[in-house]
Amino acid sequence: MIKHKFIRRLATVIFSCIFCALTYAQHTTEFLFVETASDTLRKIMQANAKAVFAEISSAYDSDKSGLDLLPANATKDAIKRIHTLWATSHFYCIETDITARVLQLPNGCYQVRNVPVYFEQDSIKENRYQDIVIEFDAVGKVNDLYIAINHYEEIVNNAFDVSDIKHRQMIVNFLENFRTAYYRKDLPFLRYVYDEAHLIINSNALQQQKQSDIPVSEDTQKIQYHIQNKKQYINKLEKIFKTNAYISVKFENIGVTRHEGHPNVYGVTLKQEWYASGGYQDAGWMFLMIDFDDEENPLIWVSAWQPLKNPITGEDIDYSTEEIFTLEDFPFAPFADK
Repeated sequence: MIKHKFIRRLATVIFSCIFCALTYAQHTTEFLFVETASDTLRKIMQANAKAVFAEISSAYDSDKSGLDLLPANATKDAIKRIHTLWATSHFYCIETDITARVLQLPNGCYQVRNVPVYFEQDSIKENRYQDIVIEFDAVGKVNDLYIAINHYEEIVNNAFDVSDIKHRQMIVNFLENFRTAYYRKDLPFLRYVYDEAHLIINSNALQQQKQSDIPVSEDTQKIQYHIQNKKQYINKLEKIFKTNAYISVKFENIGVTRHEGHPNVYGVTLKQEWYASGGYQDAGWMFLMIDFDDEENPLIWVSAWQPLKNPITGEDIDYSTEEIFTLEDFPFAPFADK
């Protein structure tokens, strides 16, 4: 009798574990949005977000290769971009109840931030858990999903005036789309945002120290900078995307500076960590010069990369503040004659 009771109890425990495992991703996320948008619009956003994430959760549970997102809940472009993100890594929202504040964007769209999701394919365990942003169009349809950066308040709150606030919101939005483009392996987006006159500065290590007129620290004297054009850079990215099933990019220590003479031009300095499923990893300082003259179509004039490790010796490179690229390093920028 005792043996039978033990077997029944063990069977109950095993069934409960199996049930929990099967239903872990198979849940519906309820959204409650507050502030900014009208009550009616928020209810539409809530319903559309719930429908989109219900389909994502169902697809994750059944390991579907595609998503059956409906035009009633998401825009045509959103459906395409979410499909592309899903193709590189299946994901789902890990919470069943989310309360979030609605933010209005300069372009008339809306967003809610910091929705926690789990990305299955990321080879770096700690990178599997990410916060994403849900963007809605003016009528409440899901307009995009992109991976959040964790510096929104810090970047926006450092603005000098209303125009600067708007541009800084656009920079956060741009950086999040830029970051997500690598996850999606979205070459058309990257090709579009890099201007034809774009200056790309990369670096590689030298076996022997070279002389330079520019004073640099002992660590960085063995790093040589070289220039690529847009075509070379995009071709390099295309090869990386083709040979790696999954790309993960992380942005930290983000600093934003407005150009004194050209208020629509900004310099963005950030620490970027790059992981590829094929085993490639890299980290360094990235500088971007972004032009918002056409606010709907911002362009990158300059990007510069400074690695944190010497590629030959593997030793850490400790840059001084003066050695990290900023707006002041590019007085020859192509917008100078505007």
